[in-house]
Amino acid sequence: MLTEMQTLPHVALPPTSLEILSVSQLTDNAKRLQTRTPQPTLLSSDSESDYHWLLGVLDKLIEFMDRGEDHRVPELIENDYEWAHTLLIELVDAVGESDTHPLRPLMEFICQLIDNYEDAYVPELTELFPELAEAVLIEAASKGRKSISNIPKQSENVLAAHAFFSIGYLFQHGNRLEKALSAYDMTITLKPDSWEAFYNRGIVRYDLRQYAGAMTDFNQVIELNYNFANAYHNRGIVYSRLDRHKSAIADFDKAIELGLNSFEAYCHRAFAKTALDKYEAAVSDYDKAIELNQDFVEVYNILGILRSELGQYNEALADYAEAIRIKPDYAEAYAYRGVLKAHLDKINEARSDFQRALELAKRPGNSNRLKEFVEKQLRQLNQAASNQAILSVSD
Repeated sequence: MLTEMQTLPHVALPPTSLEILSVSQLTDNAKRLQTRTPQPTLLSSDSESDYHWLLGVLDKLIEFMDRGEDHRVPELIENDYEWAHTLLIELVDAVGESDTHPLRPLMEFICQLIDNYEDAYVPELTELFPELAEAVLIEAASKGRKSISNIPKQSENVLAAHAFFSIGYLFQHGNRLEKALSAYDMTITLKPDSWEAFYNRGIVRYDLRQYAGAMTDFNQVIELNYNFANAYHNRGIVYSRLDRHKSAIADFDKAIELGLNSFEAYCHRAFAKTALDKYEAAVSDYDKAIELNQDFVEVYNILGILRSELGQYNEALADYAEAIRIKPDYAEAYAYRGVLKAHLDKINEARSDFQRALELAKRPGNSNRLKEFVEKQLRQLNQAASNQAILSVSD
């Protein structure tokens, strides 16, 4: 056994920001999101004023939708028309001809509402002035209608659901999580089979530490889209947060089986296996993770700890050395390597590692806990060396 540090620490998970489905993926149910891809510019400047504008849009839309019956989209009334027309012009300016802009679904929805109102209440110019039948369009928002003229006709509820999804996505991207939650709630009310909305809402709830709610949402995603690997992966992360590691492993197994061959999936499964003292299996997963991402330094340090526990000392030393090669100021790697070298009676080398670890631990950004641990290890090491010297003299 090693020194006190033998008790495995709480090994850090890889970054746990879950992958958000983008608006362009909303209508692609076959898409399996495996890697983070660059997103288009979301708002004109992504500033506080942009989100304030978007909040006003969300509040007005929710107020408008509350007038509907049986979760159906109501018709515009005269008092809404000016607001909707102004909003459409703003959206046309922002979205332009882009088919992938996150606000495009909102533009399509507002345009449909206006078209419905005008069809019902506004006479065509050609009805009033037949001589204009061949004239060009003069509506200020005609550019918006033209840009979406090739979109297949969809029900108002579907268009509204996509609009609220796009708003939720933008708020989620901007870390306005409570507002994102409200928008996704509306999406699901309008389109209860929208697994994409359940998926993104599950991520929002996870980020808000509402783990039970996140679990419910990911369960619903799996019910609606059984082969979506990321839903199993994300539910596995929630299980791990709730210390339900066997269930977590089962979900990570399923995600990998479905093709999620990612660094994160193997790291999370390894973490769950470590929590169940399945060190050899965890090492195998971490090795696979390194094949996928050779520069994630923390994994080498974790491998050093696990291999030390398994008695694979040379391999553990190699892992610590690789961690230090990648990150020369990695205090934890020096500390853990010092513990192992002390266990192997390499006292001078252990002392050197502890001293280096202590020097690094005193730098800003490192925890006092690490500093206190290294100081304690140095005291114990010096005391043991002193006792050994006394015994040698007495002999």
